[in-house]
Amino acid sequence: MSKETFNLPEQFEKTASPVTVLRGLGPKRAGPLAERGIRSVADLLFFFPSRYEDRRVVSPMGSLREGESVLVEGEVLLAREERFPRSGKRLYRVVLRDHTGRLVLLWFHYRKRHLASLASPGTRLAAFGKVSFDRGLARMIHPDVRPPTPHGDDATGRGFVPVYPAVRGMPQGVIRRAVLDALERFAPAVSDPVPAPVLRRLGLPDLREAIRYVHRPPDHADPEALRLGETPWQRRFRFDRLFRLMLEVGRRKRGRRRRDGPVLEIPPQPHRVMGDFLPFDLTPDQVRVIQEIARDMMGPAPMNRLVQGDVGCGKTVVAAAAAGLAALNGMQTALMAPTQVLAMQHFEFFQGLPAGAGLRPVLVTGGLGRKERSHAAEKIRAGRYNVIIGTHALFSERLEYARLGLVVIDEQHRFGVRQRARLDRKGANPHLLVMSATPIPRTLAMTLYADLDISTIRKGPSGRTPVETRLVERDRKREIDRVLRERLARGEQALVICPAVDGTEDADLKNVEEMARALGKIYGPRWEVGLLHGRMAPEEKERVMDRFRRGRLPLLAATTVVEVGVHAPRATVIVIEHPERFGLAQLHQLRGRVGRGERGGLCLLVVSAEIPPEARERLEVLVRTRDGFEIARKDLEIRGQGELTGIRQAGSGEVLPAEIFEQPLLLAQARSEAERILDEDPALALPENRGLLRWLGPPGELDV
Repeated sequence: MSKETFNLPEQFEKTASPVTVLRGLGPKRAGPLAERGIRSVADLLFFFPSRYEDRRVVSPMGSLREGESVLVEGEVLLAREERFPRSGKRLYRVVLRDHTGRLVLLWFHYRKRHLASLASPGTRLAAFGKVSFDRGLARMIHPDVRPPTPHGDDATGRGFVPVYPAVRGMPQGVIRRAVLDALERFAPAVSDPVPAPVLRRLGLPDLREAIRYVHRPPDHADPEALRLGETPWQRRFRFDRLFRLMLEVGRRKRGRRRRDGPVLEIPPQPHRVMGDFLPFDLTPDQVRVIQEIARDMMGPAPMNRLVQGDVGCGKTVVAAAAAGLAALNGMQTALMAPTQVLAMQHFEFFQGLPAGAGLRPVLVTGGLGRKERSHAAEKIRAGRYNVIIGTHALFSERLEYARLGLVVIDEQHRFGVRQRARLDRKGANPHLLVMSATPIPRTLAMTLYADLDISTIRKGPSGRTPVETRLVERDRKREIDRVLRERLARGEQALVICPAVDGTEDADLKNVEEMARALGKIYGPRWEVGLLHGRMAPEEKERVMDRFRRGRLPLLAATTVVEVGVHAPRATVIVIEHPERFGLAQLHQLRGRVGRGERGGLCLLVVSAEIPPEARERLEVLVRTRDGFEIARKDLEIRGQGELTGIRQAGSGEVLPAEIFEQPLLLAQARSEAERILDEDPALALPENRGLLRWLGPPGELDV
């Protein structure tokens, strides 16, 4: 295979033209498009629809049903502006008829001149919208109207009509016409960067066809497959993202094997380096994983290992043992956590170890003052500290290590490749240990983390009381109130989780801001109620999480921002609203926030009588089992590959976690093809002319 088969021809550079060359997109509209990352013709070609409207068939007006979205055509009987009798507010009314009945079209926000030019008595009009009934008469409010067009003649009128993500101040019609212009004038110049043999083996369309049909699906497309993102054209773009991810993973794997890492001298029983200083016995799984780490650190190449385990399985102890092995060899360990709260928890654990363990920890975060930061940096550079714990501050250019031998990254999915690489360069090819509390079925983990050796801790320490999980009907609020009052009165803490931040996201969902206010009225002032969600300023989030962790905040209303890393030993009960909106693995992580101390935890999943039977059955899995790996496997089995609602938009560089879990076969295929290409010609991993691959993210920024 030659390099040219993977690169793009020069004529594709035409699509780098600014969007202003397209129909209807002048300088004024370029600004809102730029806010969405759309600056060039290529960006617009990869700005994919979020959904489609099925306008293939004209529905007779006499058979319309409440709530359905349909296309109708008919003769205009009446078209005029009217006023409400009391308020005097204006509306525009059009009455259509066909041979089966009549339909009223209403607008409350409109341009009179535009509607008057389209609809006058005796003319014919096509309308698409949602049907409702008022006193037995069918109507549409704010429908999309236009003169009838021959089928297939205009992509904005008939067939599957794309609906694009909102762009400030830009009607859908303008976006559709601009995309159509880009398809006609520029798409023919597109050449495929993925080799044709790869596409043939997987039965995927070439890029030109995929671009055309994802914007203008043919009439024979399956409506359900379109809705689920499972047509061949949509799968092609999913494959491209996973393919690029696997190329990057494969490149990193090969690069690490060619490097020389620090070779450590390891004692005969490496687990005793830490086990002898703990007030409890290590589990067999912990002993095995420490031995695997020790073998890696004795080898000539730098270790590159993932330790995954369920909530509370003891991964931090394993990391401490690895740090102890590095300390025995006079080397430093850098432990990076995604939040200051989690970094503080790690620091307190290491600080609590006996001096005989030989570990001298220091905490380095962005919250330190200039003087403290300078003092810590000086001692780190001198080798006075051998365990440096922190957040992104660990790879600051100003921070120098005396002899960095081990990098430990907690909750590794929170950090991108570029961030990890920056910390990696702080030492002479240090060993790398990454940890994840998100259980992943082993076969899937081996594909996703192809550049990592994998260790799994299945069983946690004995003696911990498992978290009890119950389904609670929404109308049984008294039971929830009783549990909360009993637990809070005993000095324990509670969490209430909501899927939405405020009422603007979905009016039918419980939102955390209203929940915090309601809980404050019910339980305050005796018990203080806190609020935590992702839109808060980072400093405020850290403050609230730290207060809850230290037991100073009895009751916390939060979103899933607490899913990982908050260790509050006094938290014993968690109430989760609308649990059907979350994946099982995520719910398992959430319930892992409670019952981490001496007292057992309780997880209450609040469900309504209206949730589908299959959703209730899925939640019953959590009631029956507490094994995170079994839950992850069951979640994958139940959800299958059909819950994605669209394709990532232009400019997005990350692969969606859902795509990894819900597309295991496509991921495996992407890995196989990437390995094949790298074996034949390693230079193809990251071509200098990235061309169309840029929407997948630049090299070094992919999260894996």
